[in-house]
Amino acid sequence: MNNAMFSTYIERLHRDFSFFCGEELRKRGVSVGLLYFILEVCTHPGCTPSDLTRDLSLDRAYVLRTIQKLVEDGFFRREAHPTDRRATVLYATEKGQAIFELGRDLLHRWEDRALDGMTESEKEQLFMLLQRIASKGE
Repeated sequence: MNNAMFSTYIERLHRDFSFFCGEELRKRGVSVGLLYFILEVCTHPGCTPSDLTRDLSLDRAYVLRTIQKLVEDGFFRREAHPTDRRATVLYATEKGQAIFELGRDLLHRWEDRALDGMTESEKEQLFMLLQRIASKGE
């Protein structure tokens, strides 16, 4: 077996993804880190900050600061929660939706590039193994 640690490959993939997407996102005032928030809110419109904290496995204070930035920069809008007066729900603005579309396109292009040369069977096996590893962290 190779002497490189699993985490080394994960880090390389993350750096490659960040480099691949970074320039396009920076032109539009978004980082790769912010993209994950936009993807989550666009996929789950009306989610709460608590939902994001749970689903992205991030610190609540960090999530709240990031939401505030995305609201101030015009990517999200907050609305009162329909049943809980203490809570708010989040929706993407047109600007946020445009980043969502770009982000999905970048994700698909990067994935196609990263998996180029693999058979469908190899891709299925890879995804199955990655899901198994990821589920241990939940």
